[in-house]
Amino acid sequence: MLKPSRSHEDFQHFVIEQLRINYFDIGQYGTVLLYHVELAKVWITDFTPVYEILSHRYSTRGSSARDPVDLFRSLLLMELTHPKSVDELVKTMRAFPLWAIYSGFTTDSIPGVGTFYDFMNRLWLADSPHLSPKLRKPRRKPLRGKKKGEKAPLRKPSIVGRLVSRYLNHPPASKIQPYDLLQKIYKECFVLPSANHGLLGDINKLNIARDGSSVRTGASRYGKMVCSCREQKTFNCRCNRLYSDPDASWGWDSYREEYYYGRGLYAFSAADSPYDLPIYINFFKAQRHDSVVFIPAFLDIIRQYPDFKFGNCLLDSAHDAYGIYRLLSHYDIGAVIDLNQRNAGNISCKGDISFTKDGIPVIPKAISCLTAVICYDRQRHKWRCPTTRKNWNISCSNPCSTKDYRRVFYTYEKDNLRFFTRIPRNSQQWKSLYKRRTTVERYFKRLKEDYHLETKGRIRSSRA
Repeated sequence: MLKPSRSHEDFQHFVIEQLRINYFDIGQYGTVLLYHVELAKVWITDFTPVYEILSHRYSTRGSSARDPVDLFRSLLLMELTHPKSVDELVKTMRAFPLWAIYSGFTTDSIPGVGTFYDFMNRLWLADSPHLSPKLRKPRRKPLRGKKKGEKAPLRKPSIVGRLVSRYLNHPPASKIQPYDLLQKIYKECFVLPSANHGLLGDINKLNIARDGSSVRTGASRYGKMVCSCREQKTFNCRCNRLYSDPDASWGWDSYREEYYYGRGLYAFSAADSPYDLPIYINFFKAQRHDSVVFIPAFLDIIRQYPDFKFGNCLLDSAHDAYGIYRLLSHYDIGAVIDLNQRNAGNISCKGDISFTKDGIPVIPKAISCLTAVICYDRQRHKWRCPTTRKNWNISCSNPCSTKDYRRVFYTYEKDNLRFFTRIPRNSQQWKSLYKRRTTVERYFKRLKEDYHLETKGRIRSSRA
């Protein structure tokens, strides 16, 4: 049974009082404590929404349970300081009561190890911390990119279009995911306060960038053999093995140009944020292609943020699949996606009009067409001859039309969502907006190099 939780202001008063009792007068030395980055983070951040989010996970009977806000704050300090285990976290709080005070506990009422594991089970909406059975066959490595820096190819090239068509024709019912509570806590405690302070940009027209990165697992990739093949001198068998991290799989890291065993980390970040703040983070199987993972991740972010209005979605060339353009158009979101050079310029039109590889129409006997007007209500672009631009000083000995206005050509977004994008390709607006896609890459750098996600995270399950 849960007892009423205190407010964030009461928590700060509690910390001041406990520090004065156990250490010294915080009025004189309190600013020195806040120079410790981890302590400053829990001092500032308001975690009171955790109580309402997790209240239904507790029984209405029995003895009083620990405040979930304090337990969550303590686990956050654990992730920031990287102790080896929950056992070491409890030992640290007992040896150095400062960490217990900033978690919200008194020095004589520090929770035990089992309390933390019980709380972690309440955060995860599944019976097991793994999404796959621990006993499974070894997974093979995916195909690697043929060229340097090229990502692994799709095993089924048409899978993206089929998945999008299945969703648009038969939208699935909302399904509860094991990580829903964690995503909701992240939204209420971090994303929405950042949006209220204007750190994300305009949430009524929010530009988002998305990318993936590789994360190695802390578990062994070999597994434990439970068959009798070893006795028969067969060590490279394909029988079922016992894995401590069954959700991990082989993936191809195109940046390091090597295979890795772990997961794929995928994130959406606010492209207009000067601080590269993410609004959605999740793990998927490493063997999945970025374009395939985009579909469930995008639908998840639409489900979790119904109050946000997204303007444009910035993606790299790995997401250059027509099904993704259809999905973004269905939600009235502009697609700013780099073209895959293997299929660039695959466009044609009836008549004497041709196109460049960026989708810019070219009139015969002229250089090209330049967009003059973007009609958002009709979702079309109006193209004119470049000789009409007086400040460009372009002349043509054989003009395409005898009229001063020259020839006009219209392209409609619905005709080809891939080339006739809402923001014209190769335009200055498209280039300046696409540059902001690197915001999600800077966030990955912060996770891996500053927070040591791979080296000190030691991920061994989908829950951890």
